[in-house]
Amino acid sequence: MKANTRRWVVLSLTATLALVGAGCGLVRWPLPWPRRREPAPAKKALGLDHEDVKELSPEALDAEIARAKNGLRLTLRTDKTAYQINEPILVDVRLENVTSPQTLNARDIPVYFEPIARVREGRAMEWLFKFQIRTDDGQRLIYQSPDIKVPEADRAEYYHYVTLPPESFVGRRFIFLPSLARGLTNPGTYSLVAAYVVDDDFAEVIINRHLTAQQVQLLGTKLAYVKVWTGHVYSNRVTFHVKRKRFLGIF
Repeated sequence: MKANTRRWVVLSLTATLALVGAGCGLVRWPLPWPRRREPAPAKKALGLDHEDVKELSPEALDAEIARAKNGLRLTLRTDKTAYQINEPILVDVRLENVTSPQTLNARDIPVYFEPIARVREGRAMEWLFKFQIRTDDGQRLIYQSPDIKVPEADRAEYYHYVTLPPESFVGRRFIFLPSLARGLTNPGTYSLVAAYVVDDDFAEVIINRHLTAQQVQLLGTKLAYVKVWTGHVYSNRVTFHVKRKRFLGIF
C-alpha cells in the first residue's frame, strides 16, 4: 500500500476478548448512524438511529438492516442459543458474495480481509468486523468493538485480500469470553450484531507487501494494487441466552 496515500481498513474480534479474530477502527459504531434524536422503539431494539430507516416491525427492521450491499452479505451465527455464565460464546462470521449466474449479475468480488490487528501490549483486536452486544430489549450496551488505529509504520503488515467468486464466502470464528465482557456474566437475553465497512479512501490493496517502490513503479498502479469492495454492510441480529450454572441438575 502506498505509504502516504493509502491506508488500511479492516474490522476484527478481540483475542483479549478472545475474539480471536476480525475491522476498521477509523469509524464509530453504530455505523454510519449518528445518534441525533431519540430513536423510535423498533430502532432502539437494535441500538440504531438513522433518519433513513423507517419505523418497521423488529423483524422487518432486522431484515432491512441485514440486506446485501453491492453484492456482499454479512451473516452471524452462534454455536448455541443458550450458554451458562462464563461459558465462551462462539460466533461464526461469514462474508458472502451473493451474486449469482441465475440472476445474471454474477461477478467476482475482491474483499479486504484482515481478521485481527495487533495493538499495544501485542493484543489482538477487532479491526475488519465491528461488533455490538446489547440486552435483547436494546436498552443496555454490553460490549462494542473499540476504535483502534494501526500505526503508519505497521500498515505494510495488513495487505490481505480475498477474491470471492459468485455464491462463495470467506469467514472467521470468534470467541467471546464473558469474563472480558463483564455484562455477559449476568443471566439474561442478549443480541449481537456486526458491521463490515471499507471506506473509499481504502479501496486499494497492494498485491504483495514485499514489492519495492521500484517494482511498484515498474508494474504501475493497476498491476501493483487490487481494487477491493467498498461500502458498508450490516449483519443479521443473533439472540442468545445466558443462564446460571446448574446445581444438582437445577438452575
